[in-house]
Amino acid sequence: MIWFVVNPMSGNGRGMRIWQQVERVLAERRIEYGCRLTERPGHARQIAVELAGGDQAAAIVAVGGDGTVHEVANGLIGTPVAIGFIPAGSGNDFARSLGIPAKWQEALERVLLLQRTRIDAGAVNGRIFAISSGIGFDGDVAYYTNRSWYKRWLNRFGLGSLSYVVTVLRLLITYKPSDIELDIDGNRSVHRGVWLIAIANMPYYGGGMKICPEARHNDGILHMCLVANIGRLELLRFFPRVYRGTHTTHPSVTMLAGSRIRIEASVPMTIHTDGEFGGSTPAHIVALPQQLYVL
Repeated sequence: MIWFVVNPMSGNGRGMRIWQQVERVLAERRIEYGCRLTERPGHARQIAVELAGGDQAAAIVAVGGDGTVHEVANGLIGTPVAIGFIPAGSGNDFARSLGIPAKWQEALERVLLLQRTRIDAGAVNGRIFAISSGIGFDGDVAYYTNRSWYKRWLNRFGLGSLSYVVTVLRLLITYKPSDIELDIDGNRSVHRGVWLIAIANMPYYGGGMKICPEARHNDGILHMCLVANIGRLELLRFFPRVYRGTHTTHPSVTMLAGSRIRIEASVPMTIHTDGEFGGSTPAHIVALPQQLYVL
């Protein structure tokens, strides 16, 4: 049986509207399915763990945004149950990175094929991420965006990804960079004036920013973008390049990769995992090759 985990609040109610249309198609085709609606943060993970522990789930399909994917992935990591995705959020970077169609009709057709493949994941301090993790400035951006009134307002017009840009502009004035000690697979280095560290399993995050263009979901390693020693005006000037992935050649950007990463900072830096709050540094990050099945 295919189970659908639906976040009815995703995309300012878009998740529920899409599910109602999906459900009609399933009924018309007489496809056996089950549905659970999420009621609170963390509920999708709880549901996924419960369903994966039974013997009826052929796949669990997240209907919502990247936050819903994040929770379901945390519940399915290391199990033989595959995760599917019907995008209904504001960012949908999981879909963008894996080539999952943005239209629910096409995404549903992909799900119903039940063709599984394995992909990598990552973990920060034990918390799983399927797409990416961010530390520092981008951790704060994710934290404040998810709690903002303007994200909900922009979602009404299908412009939720712009909420990240609004938060970037707000935090650009007040954010204070930190010094860090970095260990990648045993290679240690010190970096001063660090704004952000993005660790990616997939190239996109933050609603379409191509933060690590070389990141692949099946190469067994995590890719990293470190931004340091840059002025606020210069950061603002080159920020749009992130959407094209051309920021990587800027002298303040360092691109790295590895499978085991340790980060310690002079002051605590906020962490996000797939856009969800994930605590603060120090951070121990590991690649988890081929640990997640997807449709």
